[in-house]
Amino acid sequence: MGGEKSGVLGLGRPGDDDGVRSIGDLPGPTGVDDPIPLNAGRIITKVDRDWDPLNLSPSFDTVSGTTLADVGQALASLNEWGEGGGRVWNDAVPVDTSPTVTVQLRADIVFRLISWDGYSSASTAAKAEWDRMIDKLKAHEMRHVQNLLEIGNQLAKDLIGKDIDRLVGMVNATGPRIKRAQDQLDAQTNHGKKKNVPFGDVFLDTSIP
Repeated sequence: MGGEKSGVLGLGRPGDDDGVRSIGDLPGPTGVDDPIPLNAGRIITKVDRDWDPLNLSPSFDTVSGTTLADVGQALASLNEWGEGGGRVWNDAVPVDTSPTVTVQLRADIVFRLISWDGYSSASTAAKAEWDRMIDKLKAHEMRHVQNLLEIGNQLAKDLIGKDIDRLVGMVNATGPRIKRAQDQLDAQTNHGKKKNVPFGDVFLDTSIP
């Protein structure tokens, strides 16, 4: 069975929850008089990112089969062969009266590939084809991850010098931006299946014995 067996998808698929977890300002004190917002006028002077430096290893789903034809049938039952992307959010900022504040950004990164439990017993040609496909799959899903991190890194730059009141809105705005970037990549590559394009060529020639 030849041709294309592929189901590569990014994280931002239609129907997914595209929201961003973000914890905003805590309320000010209560009393007889109107509360004074303790965070008012505080300027963001530093932004830490938990993905810098990046230390990322993929997780794996496993398919079974003796030949690539067997594996192709197993892959056909999956919604996707891999997944990459994630979301950006921020830690809660303690209420304070200091004029400056440091913000902690975090990324929930998804990076998932596929493994073949019959790989060690496969023919040399089948191993080569599997390795080729996995390299292309890894490149595609890593591009989804990079889309996330590029937007997160830009957010970190843009937050510097902003009033803390802007934090929640700016973090939340990354959700639609991430989704657009992931959708654009999948449209350009047909979810990785398109041949001879960057981050494409994710298919498996199951005719190889």
